[in-house]
Amino acid sequence: MSWIAISIIGYSLLAVEAVMSKYILAARMKSWPLYAFYVGIFSVFSLGFAPFGLKWFGTIPFLISFLSGIIFFLSLSFLFYSLVRSSTSRVYILFGAASTIATAVLARIMIGEIISKREAAGIIFLLLGGAVISYKFYAGRFFSHWRGATLAGILAAFSMILLKSGFDNGTFVTGYIVSRMGILFAAFSALLIPDFRKSVFENIKKRKGKENVENLAGTIIAKSTAGLGTLLINFSISLGSVAIVSSLVSIQYLLTFVFALFLSFFLKDIFIERFSLLNFFAKMAGILFVALGTLLVIFK
Repeated sequence: MSWIAISIIGYSLLAVEAVMSKYILAARMKSWPLYAFYVGIFSVFSLGFAPFGLKWFGTIPFLISFLSGIIFFLSLSFLFYSLVRSSTSRVYILFGAASTIATAVLARIMIGEIISKREAAGIIFLLLGGAVISYKFYAGRFFSHWRGATLAGILAAFSMILLKSGFDNGTFVTGYIVSRMGILFAAFSALLIPDFRKSVFENIKKRKGKENVENLAGTIIAKSTAGLGTLLINFSISLGSVAIVSSLVSIQYLLTFVFALFLSFFLKDIFIERFSLLNFFAKMAGILFVALGTLLVIFK
């Protein structure tokens, strides 16, 4: 199997995870705090990688990696909050655009480099694509939770930059596990917030034990799917061109839209997609702009 095929499979799995998360959130749990809490608990499984290189790598790198996990939990919380009521394709594409822009800007600030003309052009395309995706042309307004999706992307970028710093000062396995422990810590710490705690426990109590087990299992399957997709994409990068693999991110956005559009015919209350020429071409244009912007920003 070629590395291009591997990357396509990886991006396809990420698209599948997007619609799975939407279904679990909107149809099963109907509570973004509960889903975020379950994802946080799932992070404990990262300890399974401990035999492959977990070791102490210093206080500062430890704190940086741990903080990366905490911030990533906040990112997921805003992402899930937006996903409960908004279109899957809009939320994930805007999240990706915001994350790419924030990564480019924050990385330049932290290492003191000037953004090149190519990267500036990419940011413009990302902003344009994000705006097109966010705007409901048929309603004459932006979709209601665009701020949450944007903030989620910015926080995800900040988390990744911190995580990269942790990797540079230690081993990959150690940085990864410590960051996951940061997510786990943030999930339990969030229970100190009255509204968050109330939403989590009330949603658990009002469901039968079997349903809670099914929801947790669904969360594990969804996040395992995302993990496998990310692994395949990273593996394809190691085999081929990072520029080509990165440009194929448009496949993820396109398939997310196609899957959500297809499911909207059967689950209209869950997958909020309008099947109209205006909506279709607007989202295709948004996907194209975001994909092109991503390629311009990350291509070296």
